[in-house]
Amino acid sequence: MSIIERTEAVPVAPTLPASLYRDPDLFERERREIFAREWLLFARSDQLAKAGDFITGTIIGFPIMLVRQDDGSLRGFHNVCRHRAAMLTQAACGHMAGGVIRCPYHSWTYHLDGGLARAPGFGAAKGAVEPADWSLFPISADEWRGLIFVRIATEGPSLTDWLGPIVPLAAHYPLEGQTFFSEKNRDVDVDWKAYGENYLECYHCPSMHPGLCESLDISRYTIDSFPEHGLFHLYGPKKDGGLTDGLYFYRFPFLMLNLYEWGSSIATVEPLGAGRLRHINWYLFSDISPEKAEENARSAAWSAQIITEDLDIITGVQRNLNTGIYDRGILSPRQEKAVQAFQDMVRRAMPGLEG
Repeated sequence: MSIIERTEAVPVAPTLPASLYRDPDLFERERREIFAREWLLFARSDQLAKAGDFITGTIIGFPIMLVRQDDGSLRGFHNVCRHRAAMLTQAACGHMAGGVIRCPYHSWTYHLDGGLARAPGFGAAKGAVEPADWSLFPISADEWRGLIFVRIATEGPSLTDWLGPIVPLAAHYPLEGQTFFSEKNRDVDVDWKAYGENYLECYHCPSMHPGLCESLDISRYTIDSFPEHGLFHLYGPKKDGGLTDGLYFYRFPFLMLNLYEWGSSIATVEPLGAGRLRHINWYLFSDISPEKAEENARSAAWSAQIITEDLDIITGVQRNLNTGIYDRGILSPRQEKAVQAFQDMVRRAMPGLEG
């Protein structure tokens, strides 16, 4: 039996209430009960090419760092020294000199695997530092086909288990053979849920995306939901003369793998607070030679324009969600069943959400 099966129609259902898209207290609950428990896209494998290379950043409000180990594996840590909470490094990326992580504040030093190597100034004092008790705070880190994911929780499913059906469905796309070409990031006043809901319906496509409709046969655009995997599979067949076929995956809460004939558009969001996010988009191509530069730039611009069209309209949606005038809407059982599935995933992740 194929994994790609049509989700049966559902009755008309109400949306989540508008208050859930602007509530700071709810956002803190989302951080704990959704974001910290899920794998989140963070970096690319090519950014950590050799042992001792590191990259830092912030994910759902936590400053973190990843370090390539001597055996080629990855380790992830909170970017905080165990001594007095200094940032271990404020550099965005680099190489750990001498194969150790050294805090710039008081020179506490850690092995690349996070174990404490040296705590100067303590000597033989009573209650001297036991290295095993003072390792860096770990997070989960793993790689899949050139993409690096992190999870704040140290316990949970493996990355490949979390990706689930994406692994076999994307197998024939040569992600490892594609090279990073460009990146476009934008900070916008939009809640992560509003963005996900927009992505998971093409009800708006004829009105909002003329370029997409010129390329894809929107009448045959399908979105299939697999709640047990937190997964949505989207497919838009190419029109004759259209720019590209599209094969899209959305993994809850906000991983977007957009796979095309020419390469990949890989996107995620970083929630910055209730009603605010950073949209992060990488463009990769199989051929980034100078001869292909113009064509690649055109393909990336085509994809970025669709995102711009979405962000323009849902920024207005967010403003209206913030006003208190609109409370709830209703979802089309034909056009928005994936939106309902997404909202049900939010409800399941946080029991009692609307109680």
